[in-house]
Amino acid sequence: MHIKYYDKELKDSDTGYLILDTKGDPGEHGDIEFISYDWSPSRFNKIKVGDLFLYRRPQRASERGKFYFFGAGKIDTIEQIGEDRLRAFIGKPLPFEKKLLPGELEDYIWHFKQRGSTWEHFFNEYGMNQIVKDDFKGMLNLAFETEIVDSRHFGDEIQLIHQQQKKNYFVDDHISEQKTRIGHKVFADKVKLNYGYKCAITGLTTKEFLVASHIVPWSESKEHRLDPQNGICLSVLLDKAFDKGYIGISSDYRIKLAPKLSKDKVLYGLLKPYSQKKLKYPKLSPPKQSFLEWHLKEVFNK
Repeated sequence: MHIKYYDKELKDSDTGYLILDTKGDPGEHGDIEFISYDWSPSRFNKIKVGDLFLYRRPQRASERGKFYFFGAGKIDTIEQIGEDRLRAFIGKPLPFEKKLLPGELEDYIWHFKQRGSTWEHFFNEYGMNQIVKDDFKGMLNLAFETEIVDSRHFGDEIQLIHQQQKKNYFVDDHISEQKTRIGHKVFADKVKLNYGYKCAITGLTTKEFLVASHIVPWSESKEHRLDPQNGICLSVLLDKAFDKGYIGISSDYRIKLAPKLSKDKVLYGLLKPYSQKKLKYPKLSPPKQSFLEWHLKEVFNK
């Protein structure tokens, strides 16, 4: 079933095959595993729409102390995001049933190049390798012990990325026993990356304390739920203060303190240092003025 998943692409003679390294943390590179992949075309220009790839975690970024392969996907679309920077959006994501560590690959005979007795210098140091169809299929066969692969749970997020490319940020409610926020992780990753994983007010950088805070709440606008201009990266305390209207943001991106803070001296003391401080301006997609005005009117001044 895992080979049949890519049956159309494998039959296409124009399909290319790649190994893409990823560190598992978007950081400054912008990669969001099974969602998007960024690279410099001046260093590697062999990726094209429709290609299939294997995901590899390099040793220097591996929590296991060794490199491993952990998934596959298809290059769905490519867009220019900088002077020497491209971003591919991933289609047909396929997480491996088990991670393939070096020990499990010792007897595997690669077709794109001869390995030799060690792994040293086998993979390109800049993290992108062109391989052949037989290697792509061979690795998939090693990665799955069972025949059935169900990747449908990734479909919603991939579709949401495609919507974002068209500037359509509408997301409807998903009804099960309770409403769930389909696509929120995609939104959160994009907003945090946009602010360099730093609170836009306090400057805090500990990721466990960072939140992608909606300006217009999720419940108020289906059209703007995934719009990165409707998000600000904030620390947990500032997110809650903003969400409950204890702070607001003016049209010149300065922090305003609400009069109701006078009722809690401790909270006022914590937030006072940020009064009139200017919000950190993000790399892309700054907060939209109309969203900030909505928050001041509907949340801050209530």
